[in-house]
Amino acid sequence: MKKWGETGKEAIFSTLRTKAEQLLASESAEQQVRAGNEVELLLHELEIYELELQMQNEELKASHNSLEIERSKFAGLFHSAPVGYLILNPNGLIKEINQTGAILLNAHPSELHDKNLATFIVSDSQRDYYAFIKHIQISPNGAQCELRLKTENAKAKFIQFNATTVINPVTEEKAHYITITDITSAKKIQQRLTETSERLNQTLRASQTGTWMVNPDKKEIFLDEYSKNILDLHTGAAVTTNLLSARIMEEDRSKLAYLFADCKTGCEIDLELRLLPIKREIKTVLVKGKIVERYDGSNYFAGIITDITERKRHLELANEHEKTQQRLLYKASIEAQEREREKIGSALHDSVCQILYGIRFNINHISKKGALKTEFNNINNLLDQAIGELRTLSIELTPAILKDFGFTTGLRDMIRRLETVGFKVHTTIDPRADDLPEETQLYIFRIIQELLNNSIKHSGSSAAKVKICTENSAVNILVSDNGRGLSDGVEESCKQGSGLRGIKNRVALLKGKMEILNQNGVTFKIYFPQDNLQA
Repeated sequence: MKKWGETGKEAIFSTLRTKAEQLLASESAEQQVRAGNEVELLLHELEIYELELQMQNEELKASHNSLEIERSKFAGLFHSAPVGYLILNPNGLIKEINQTGAILLNAHPSELHDKNLATFIVSDSQRDYYAFIKHIQISPNGAQCELRLKTENAKAKFIQFNATTVINPVTEEKAHYITITDITSAKKIQQRLTETSERLNQTLRASQTGTWMVNPDKKEIFLDEYSKNILDLHTGAAVTTNLLSARIMEEDRSKLAYLFADCKTGCEIDLELRLLPIKREIKTVLVKGKIVERYDGSNYFAGIITDITERKRHLELANEHEKTQQRLLYKASIEAQEREREKIGSALHDSVCQILYGIRFNINHISKKGALKTEFNNINNLLDQAIGELRTLSIELTPAILKDFGFTTGLRDMIRRLETVGFKVHTTIDPRADDLPEETQLYIFRIIQELLNNSIKHSGSSAAKVKICTENSAVNILVSDNGRGLSDGVEESCKQGSGLRGIKNRVALLKGKMEILNQNGVTFKIYFPQDNLQA
């Protein structure tokens, strides 16, 4: 009978031995002869089985040596692995542990045998540890947890446990196979990242800034909560192009194409977008971003959104203040010029002209005596010409006729003095222009005077047209000629010509608008709104 632990070969050998013993015990001679033959056969078979057993023994020794070699290899890998490995019995006692695991537990592997793993875990993590052990006993897929180990100093050591339960096929006992990894550095990096992220969030909130990212595949824009608040998009889903476009003023919607353009290295985004008004307020946001490269080599845009409504408002106020300061500066300059003109005009009229009148009176008195009459006539003609030019210059410098007889009369008088045989001016002046403020009248007078002088001196024109129209206290002015026009173009002429710059300054002082048409001569269209005529 086959006994417990016998191999198949041993069972066969035992059967043959029993059979031989039975044959030898037979009392029949015939049976003994027949048994002798069978014994020889059995002996032969026994020899064969003996050889087979020797060969199997050699194979077992070779297999044992191979297993020892492989065991040594795996034992070396087990102890030199960068991850800690240990085996716990169901009671939580350490049965096996590698060198890395022992280092993490701050002990020698021989000192850890049959030690309870729970004794190496800080009290704050004990509850989590026992819950972890209980979970791996009932979970077929194993479990994972993060715990803190006891250390000699006060520094924390964070360990990640990954475990599964294995049943021994021979003893049918359970064992917990556990890997332990030191994640202290990763925890510190995570902590720094959390702190940095929190500081960044605080900074973004304080600066009224949110973040965004474009998904180039699905044409979606991912916004953080603050960005959604800035854009007044209260939705939990990803923001599509159409949804974002619906919040932006129509004139700025074309700018969104840049967000989904081909991402090229070095490409950056810097856009100002105006949002449709909510509660009658137009909000302006600044969208800035740059290229971010993914791990797979693809690119996408990411950046920040800032509410610059207040900044724009303050900037507009600053620009308006600057323009006001410039207008005041221009006004002071022009007023100073007018005062100097008035002084020079008064000096010419009251001093030089009076002297010339006296000279002419004396020359006339001498000429009545009859001597050198022809020569005195020539001198009188020259004096009359000088007096006329001085009077004209005095009037141009100080148009007192504006104060004495009104704007319309003064303007017509100035135009009449500028007209010559080869240059005629057609005028259409609304009489209501006399009701304009005196300062406005003077500015318009100087503008038209400068434009007509330019036509006479530079354009070679033979005719000009002046038209002034007032309606609801607003003023429309048109001055044109039939000359050569501006040879250098409008932009260049405005930069080079001091006369045109002076005209632009006067128009700006009254917050007016000027349009120059450089075709078939040159035409100036100037408009002063009603509310801006008080300089």
